[in-house]
Amino acid sequence: MVTATRAVCDLCGLTTYHPLAGDDGGLYCCPACVEVARLVSAPADEPRIVDSAVAPSETSELKISLNGLWCSSCAWLIQERLERSRGVIKADVSFLQREARLQIAPDKTNPGRIKRTIRLLGYGARFPDEEPYDEEDAFFTRLLIGGVLAMHVMLFSFMIYFRQWLGLDSPDSQWLVEIFHLMIFAASIPIMIVLGLPILRAGLAGLLRGRPTTHTLVAIGAFAAFGVSAYNLLSGVGPVYFDTAAMLFFLIAIGRWLEIRAHKTSSEAVARLADEIPREARWLSAGGVQTVPLEDLPAGARVRILPGEHFPVDGIVALGEGEVDESLLTGEPTPALRRPGDQVLAGTINLDGAFEVITTAVGEASTAGQITRLLHQALWQRSPAERQADRLAAILIPLAILLAGITFAYWTFTQDAETGLLNALSVLLIACPCALGLATPLTLWRGLGRAAQAGVIVRSTAVMEHLGKIRRIFFDKTGTLTRLPMRLEKIGLPDGNVCEADEASSGRRGPGAAGRKFVARAASLEALSEHPFAESLRLWAESASIDLLPAEDFRAVPGAGVQGTIEGASVWVGSRRLMATSRLNLSSEINQLADRWQSQGTAVIFAGWGGQVRGILGFVETVKPEAAQAIADLNRMGIEAGVLTGDTRAAARRWSKILGIPVEGDLLPDEKLALLKMEGDPVAMVGDGINDGPALAAAPVGIAIHQGSDVARAAAEVVLMRDDLRSIPWLLGLGRETVRRVRQNLAWALLYNILGIALAMTGHLQPVLAALAMVVSSLIVTSNALRLGRYPGPDSEAERRADDNRPTTYPTVLEEPT
Repeated sequence: MVTATRAVCDLCGLTTYHPLAGDDGGLYCCPACVEVARLVSAPADEPRIVDSAVAPSETSELKISLNGLWCSSCAWLIQERLERSRGVIKADVSFLQREARLQIAPDKTNPGRIKRTIRLLGYGARFPDEEPYDEEDAFFTRLLIGGVLAMHVMLFSFMIYFRQWLGLDSPDSQWLVEIFHLMIFAASIPIMIVLGLPILRAGLAGLLRGRPTTHTLVAIGAFAAFGVSAYNLLSGVGPVYFDTAAMLFFLIAIGRWLEIRAHKTSSEAVARLADEIPREARWLSAGGVQTVPLEDLPAGARVRILPGEHFPVDGIVALGEGEVDESLLTGEPTPALRRPGDQVLAGTINLDGAFEVITTAVGEASTAGQITRLLHQALWQRSPAERQADRLAAILIPLAILLAGITFAYWTFTQDAETGLLNALSVLLIACPCALGLATPLTLWRGLGRAAQAGVIVRSTAVMEHLGKIRRIFFDKTGTLTRLPMRLEKIGLPDGNVCEADEASSGRRGPGAAGRKFVARAASLEALSEHPFAESLRLWAESASIDLLPAEDFRAVPGAGVQGTIEGASVWVGSRRLMATSRLNLSSEINQLADRWQSQGTAVIFAGWGGQVRGILGFVETVKPEAAQAIADLNRMGIEAGVLTGDTRAAARRWSKILGIPVEGDLLPDEKLALLKMEGDPVAMVGDGINDGPALAAAPVGIAIHQGSDVARAAAEVVLMRDDLRSIPWLLGLGRETVRRVRQNLAWALLYNILGIALAMTGHLQPVLAALAMVVSSLIVTSNALRLGRYPGPDSEAERRADDNRPTTYPTVLEEPT
């Protein structure tokens, strides 16, 4: 023993003032930890590595598939052991995913050692390149064998009980009872091996570590009942409980199989998405048509897709026309027509066309691959509700052990040890927090999967929980509530010349040489931007046969516009505020013209160079047809909607009348951010542009339109794969339903356990009934969670109802609101 100094146990992490030295030089808190370290720890002749001691470049990632996990405490046990293993920098173990993700130092440990550590704990481990292990099939085989034997056990037991109920038992026929007891004993032995040993192995592993779980105590109690029965049978004295031990393990196995099935169902959205992407593609190469694996397909390759096949890659249609089923990604049941120049996505189905596609992304880089990755990551994130459930389960386990000990002591003192053992076993079974561990994560998982089926990608279970608490939501206007591309309506120049864009593009009346130069410079600079104004202006310039000019030193000014150099001149295109900060003189004619246009609802963009504002561009926006229904649905749900926009305050007031909701105008990105931070209640932000990125990232829930900018999609916690605003109230409704079911499941699991423990402690619940009650509790929680899969989709007529007083469409901005 070392000197009495304060230290931390190298195995369990507990603080001890009297540490013991192990053979490997480590310090441990008790003899049990010394023994466990000798059995399951690799020699540790170097200090345990911590995150700060190893550079990221010196570490490697490792993923291991797990099997044999019975509940969330199994995942906790594995993670706790791995985090304290030599060479492991970080370990994350997911019970639902049945996976361990580790960051290791290769010079301190190796995958084989990690795998052995997990197996020594009593669990299976497999690397991704090894042959897959179907835990459900293997477990069902064991369950089937155990079930047949359990039926024989119960049949023989029923014969004995039936004889007693009819009053036919007598000393003359006792020899027949003994024969049935021997038959029950023989049938119980395989059950104890096939169904009981996996529980015993996992339970003993926890016991050896000095951290017993409910499986430890259940296994010990059941095998103790079996041992007592065997002794009583051989000695000819006392009752036997073979049927109790056998049915106990059989019922636990049924509950375990139901959990495996539920976990598999909850992640089916991820699995289905990955399975729908073909593994090979027809590559039209110089050497002819070749069928090659996707990983061998280079970017820019030309791929052929025949009718009825899935698209293997993201790409641009080069040849062919037809309808494509994109419901796998967007949830939209109506097929979309795709022509040359249109984008197609991997995993979608070619219904009737013969396409040749230029590859832009393959595998994990494709949209489907990114969605799969996001969903997979979401399943690893733990929400506040999940952490709360874990804390409750952590309290319940030691409490159950304490209550079982009290029960055993009481009944042993008042009756006998066998009665105490059976009643204590009932307490442990009914107190097992399996249903509590399933209640929250399984429900949130199912909510994530249901959202994915409808074309909504939620990045984490925590976001799913936040969605159910949203009471206020803000929208960006341009590109989010309004339809893109915007339409250039008119061009204004300093000399008072105003040109209607439609007339100019048709050739009836051109903007003149000065106007063409003005449009050429503005369009050339905006062509490098992702803003909706830019796309509209570029398309109009093409239609008017105006050639774009080379632009240099391009720079985007968030929330204001763009700046660059064209033909040696510094050019600014954007808001009135940008013109002022760039010290460009704004003439009274242009200023009055801009005010008049804005009062009419036209969005105005200024452009200038050489110290002068050279003209303005007027754009009109049309509200998306589904916006009215989406806002009506939000109002019906009691969610307050608003708009944050960079438009002038006058335009904001007009938009407020049109939309029927508050609109805050003249806002820069940082001002939108400040407004969101001022909100006390949970709030969501919906946007699509680069300047929406800070607000989407800062909001508790940021929702991005998939057709928007990469910055918006990266910053948001939710991505809508379909450009339909009605998906937003549907998603918030799904979030509310998910949170409601989480609360139902938690309340049920806690109430069920409390009542069951009371019955077990008072001797009114036998072990077999306690095991059955545990299965029923898990089944109820699982069924309630899986019902989310039947939640009506966004295209359901039930989700389209709105108040009769609400408009179903909005007028365009050019019309006076009624």
